[in-house]
Amino acid sequence: MKQLFKYLPEPRNLFSEGFIRLSQPVVLNDPFEASFCAQSLNELASHFDEPMAQDFEYGNISFSQYIEMRMHNIGVISLSENKEHLLMWAHYANEHKGVVAGISHLPMFGSIFQNLFRADTLINSSWEEIYSPFDGVPKPVSYRKGLRYRNDKFDYDYSNISVEGADRILYEVFMQKSDEWVYEQEHRIVLRLEQSDRVIIENIEQIKNEAIKNRVKIADYCQIDSANNSCTIDLFKIDDESIRVAVAMELAKLSQNPNTIYLMKLNPSCINNCLLGLKSPFDKASVQGTYATSVGYLDIWKAIKNNDYYSLEFKQI
Repeated sequence: MKQLFKYLPEPRNLFSEGFIRLSQPVVLNDPFEASFCAQSLNELASHFDEPMAQDFEYGNISFSQYIEMRMHNIGVISLSENKEHLLMWAHYANEHKGVVAGISHLPMFGSIFQNLFRADTLINSSWEEIYSPFDGVPKPVSYRKGLRYRNDKFDYDYSNISVEGADRILYEVFMQKSDEWVYEQEHRIVLRLEQSDRVIIENIEQIKNEAIKNRVKIADYCQIDSANNSCTIDLFKIDDESIRVAVAMELAKLSQNPNTIYLMKLNPSCINNCLLGLKSPFDKASVQGTYATSVGYLDIWKAIKNNDYYSLEFKQI
C-alpha cells in the first residue's frame, strides 16, 4: 500500500461525497507546467517508426504540436508523501487552518477512483491497440533542472511508441517539474479532463455545441442553479459511453476558464485519514463524512506544536 496525502484549505466534499479536484493547467501554480524542449522532442520523434502524432481533429501533426494543442485537455491531482511539511501546510492548507486528507493506493483496486472512466477507444491517441497512460494510478514526479527532452530525450524506452501514441508524450511532460519543487515529494495522477466524474461550469450557456447544451439542460444528471445559471453535471451518472464522451469533450473545451471545476470521485476505501491543521476550525464531526467511512474507517488527527523543534505532531481524536 502507498500512503499519500492531499493538502486542502477546507474539507469541501471529499469526505462526504468523495470528490477531489482534477486541476487543469490554467489553475496550477507552476508557470512551467508541461514545459518541454520542442526542438529536442522533434529530434527524438525523428527516430520513431511513426514520426508524426495522430489527432482525431487535426490529423497528422508533430508531437510537439500535439502537446501544445492538447495540454489544456489534461488535469492533475497532486498528492504528497509528506503530511507534516510546514510550508505545504502554509501554502496549500490555508496557513494551517485547513486539513490534509490521507489517501492510500491499493494495487488491488488499480486506480484510486470509484469507477475510473476510460473509454480508451474513443478518447486516446494510441495506434493499433488500446493503450492509455491515464490509468488513475499515482506516480512520483521526476525533478530535474532542464526542461523535458532537453538533456534526457534518449534516457527512456520509446520502442513501443507506435502503440502508445502521442498520449505517452502528453502524459510524461506533466510528470516532470523543476527540482525547486522537490520538497513537495509529489505523486501525481494525470488524467484527461474527459474522464471527469463531475464538472461545474459558471453558466450552461458556455457550452457552444447547441445539441449537447440542449441535451444537458433537460438531463437528470444536470443540476442548474436558477439564481445564477451555474451548472453541475454528473458525468458518472451517464450510462451510455458514447453520450458521456460527447458531453465530456464539450466540457473539456471550457478548461481555460479557471472557474470551470473538474472533479473525480475517489474510491471510499482509499480515504483513510484526516489531519486537522494547527489552527483549523474544523472538528471531528465536521469531517467524518459518511462516504469516507462507508466501507472502512477514517482516522482523524489534530496537529499540535512540538515544543522542542519547528515541527508538527499529530494526536488522534
